[in-house]
Amino acid sequence: MIKELVIDDFQDFLKLGKMVNNNFGNLYDLDNLLNSKADKVIGYYENGLLVGFIHISISFDVVDIVNIVVDDKYRRKGIGTKLLNYIILSKDIAEIWLEVRKSNKSAISFYEKNGFSLVRVRSNYYGDEDALIMKRDVNMKDVYILAIESSCDETSIAIIKNGHECVQLTVLTQMDTHSEYGGVVPEIASRMHTENITMVLEETLTKAKMKVEDMDAIAVTYSPGLLGSLLVGVEFAKTLSFVYNKPLIAVNHIAGHIYANNLEGNLQFPLLALVVSGGHTDLIIMKDDYVFEKVGGTLDDAIGECYDKVARVLGLKYPGGPNVEKEALNGKYTYDLPIPMNDDSLNISYSGLKSSIINLVHNEKQRGNEIRKEDLAKSFQEVAIDQLVRKSEIAIKKYKVKNMIVAGGVSANKMLREKIKELTDKYDINLSIPSMLFCTDNAAMIGAAAYPLYLRKEFANLDLNASSNQEIY
Repeated sequence: MIKELVIDDFQDFLKLGKMVNNNFGNLYDLDNLLNSKADKVIGYYENGLLVGFIHISISFDVVDIVNIVVDDKYRRKGIGTKLLNYIILSKDIAEIWLEVRKSNKSAISFYEKNGFSLVRVRSNYYGDEDALIMKRDVNMKDVYILAIESSCDETSIAIIKNGHECVQLTVLTQMDTHSEYGGVVPEIASRMHTENITMVLEETLTKAKMKVEDMDAIAVTYSPGLLGSLLVGVEFAKTLSFVYNKPLIAVNHIAGHIYANNLEGNLQFPLLALVVSGGHTDLIIMKDDYVFEKVGGTLDDAIGECYDKVARVLGLKYPGGPNVEKEALNGKYTYDLPIPMNDDSLNISYSGLKSSIINLVHNEKQRGNEIRKEDLAKSFQEVAIDQLVRKSEIAIKKYKVKNMIVAGGVSANKMLREKIKELTDKYDINLSIPSMLFCTDNAAMIGAAAYPLYLRKEFANLDLNASSNQEIY
């Protein structure tokens, strides 16, 4: 977590500084520092411990770096770069200046990698040693990312500005085609992506009144998903990257669902992410951008997969989730279903619940009894969502988070949104759930997830390949 230090934090500030320089305390007048309108100290925390900070002095749109300190045990983890990026993104600045000892080769290398260049040399600035004066011009231009999503049965392309603003989004769904088969047919999906993707690109650019040349990078979902569908998007993105000489950014589909929450706000760390989709049901702790720790999740079926199978048993059309939810609105909780994983763990299971419904429907039909679809849908949904809420509450208590997000296609479920809102209100937790537009598969979320990678210059090579099951943790 990154935050500006307040008065209660400055003992930790001095302690960390003295670990690097025994004379550190004599270099600072804390009263002046605390009362200064120009000086700011931004700290980097891990597990509540201050492990790094940057001290800056601000004069209009110019920033001087006074000091950057990172605990030796936490070096080479990108903390210094994250602190620099925090300053760049949070302040309306044009230039950053600093001075560094000529002999400090590692620091000079670090600054050069982060865009600083030598301006001049101050002879004997440190007594008998020269100082290098370095400067970075902050590029204030907006960053536009063209994002491509084709992991399943939606062909989607979006233009995202600065990781937060959706300039244009196009989603061409294959739902009507696959509904005839009761689910997605991989071969048909990949063929339709191939037929549609150029048309989707043209529509997106036309409506945005932009060209590929206007983009700063090309982002694409490379995993997880249907391999044939992913390959269409990946090869298309690689072609655009090569032809237009744009950086290529590989984005994990699940990271995309998580970062969809940045399209209407800002992820606040540390946070608990409940990821619920057709292929995932996970509880993830994030302490910073792209730091994922899975702390719980399904041992078998994902909740979205379970919804689809229950829909099939009930004779409802694909996609199962929205149709089961619609049926449940008119039902009552009358069927006695087992409560899965009713324990204190963060494990989740849907296989037993699914099997019990299949057996119940089979037995009722054998007896000649009519299945009340709306009641069974209601009973299933109550039990399925209750499990997510129970496990989320256990995670909230265990990890003491104050921020929570819900991500993935199932986050569109109204009952889930209501129950999670009740839970987070109970514990006074900040909750973020994307609007319906950004819940299901779409390219806007891929562009949002690509932006932090763009800032860190984590680009993919043209030998990037699709993967059907690459996880983020």
